[in-house]
Amino acid sequence: MSAWNGVYEPSVTFDAWIAELDEDVIQGRYGYEPGEFSVFPEVWRPMFDQGLTPEDAFRRALDAAAEGRAEREQERAENWRRIQAEDAALIAAHRAVGSASLSGEMK
Repeated sequence: MSAWNGVYEPSVTFDAWIAELDEDVIQGRYGYEPGEFSVFPEVWRPMFDQGLTPEDAFRRALDAAAEGRAEREQERAENWRRIQAEDAALIAAHRAVGSASLSGEMK
């Protein structure tokens, strides 16, 4: 088996692996409809070359997607906390300026 060079080179073994990934794993075990989840051979070839089963390769892809989602959610939550803190500081500063100007007017 040659190393992956970034170009899809069909082989009977790899084609069978892709068919199993698409039909048995993605559609069969995970319930996707045909064509709902596109399987691009060039994306999956490195996992085939690493000796992963189609099931393991798809689980790895799902885990990576879940990890990416979790990281994005964490970034959003941190950003929301930052926005809330900055807004609170601006409101407090505005109220302090407003109180000071009102106090000055009442003298």
